[in-house]
Amino acid sequence: MLKEILFISYHFPPFSKILSIRAAEVSKRLVNNGYKIFVVSSKSNKNAFKDINLLHKVKSPLINNTSVFNLSFAIKSVNSNIRKKPLYFELLNLILFLHWIPLAFLACKRQIRKNDIRLIYVSAPPFFTLILGYFLKLIFKIPLIIEYRDPWSYNPYLKGTMSSSVENFYLYIEKKILKTADGIFAISNGMKTFLRTNFSTEIKNTEIQVIPHGINIEDLRVIPQKKDFSKEITFTFTGNLYGRRDLEPLIKIVSKSQESGFLEGMSLKINIFGKYDNKKLKYLIEKYKVSNNFDLNGFVPRDICLDQITNSSLALHVGENLNYPTLSFKVWEYLSMGKKILYLGRDDSYTADFLEKNNLGYTIPINDLKLGLKRFEEIISGLKENRIESNIYPEQLRQYTWDNRVKEIEIIFAKFTKEDHLR
Repeated sequence: MLKEILFISYHFPPFSKILSIRAAEVSKRLVNNGYKIFVVSSKSNKNAFKDINLLHKVKSPLINNTSVFNLSFAIKSVNSNIRKKPLYFELLNLILFLHWIPLAFLACKRQIRKNDIRLIYVSAPPFFTLILGYFLKLIFKIPLIIEYRDPWSYNPYLKGTMSSSVENFYLYIEKKILKTADGIFAISNGMKTFLRTNFSTEIKNTEIQVIPHGINIEDLRVIPQKKDFSKEITFTFTGNLYGRRDLEPLIKIVSKSQESGFLEGMSLKINIFGKYDNKKLKYLIEKYKVSNNFDLNGFVPRDICLDQITNSSLALHVGENLNYPTLSFKVWEYLSMGKKILYLGRDDSYTADFLEKNNLGYTIPINDLKLGLKRFEEIISGLKENRIESNIYPEQLRQYTWDNRVKEIEIIFAKFTKEDHLR
């Protein structure tokens, strides 16, 4: 008999590409291993990621049957500039986001009544999905597992951007949900520590299993032969530079290195692809006289981006001057391209620690620009002299595969999907 699970994931194929990948990879493997998955998700056509085969395997009530308004988390100006928002704007956003809950609740209710659902699995953010899971558990008495891909309350990235009344409201809701959950998945050890530290009372007796993001070994790009970087070094960034993700520290470091003559006689190119404040970056590049080192390429087809990264010396990941407890999806995307990462961020951050400990990349600290310049020149010298490796090979990545990740999920699910489990 198939083990039936209700999976609430706002992001799911064929929509919302980056954020739906995790839900898709987990669902594929659960279906192949004897689970029947009912996915309740949003209907949105932004950044479409189509996985038709997967949709044949799972039943997704909202995707198939219900139109859901396509709403962003914030308007463009707020999304690109982290700043404190007025209370009326926060309340309006909250009302707009909550439109999804009654529609999703009805879809979940239909599936629960028609099928033998053993477990409710909710992935967040967006965090209002956790509210839905909370009510479903209370009403239908079905075990609830919640997944944290980011912090909600006490999020260091959003510190100071909300009024205290809204922060306290979210915190009150989150504590209620955590007390109710039967299990928690955290996307990183950092996220697990974050939850244990900030919600020790609420989750004192709740098991937290770390289920990081994963990669597909079969999707690894062909690793080019080791290159000679003695004359030319290239770093490539793809993605969005928003909020606190700031390229200015690297621009300053390159400028200082140029002034000292360290880069004389060699070509250093830093390619920037994606979404960014073009006017601001052009101003900074001209101000610090590094126009020969930075290429602003805007949006280009994804295949071109991948080729550029594969053929670069290192993939450039731009982080924030704060210690965030999770890894960006961008880190996993870069690793799947077989390229080590040059991380621009805090050297005491979770990301820096992960890359260094697992020999997957190098950090240029932005919380200490003097040390950042020293590290930058050490990395350049290491590449020029062939002392540091720029490629990652499949054997280094096998522990991070989706197959291994889902095995851990199934161990937890098995506790709730046995025939003799009391609901």
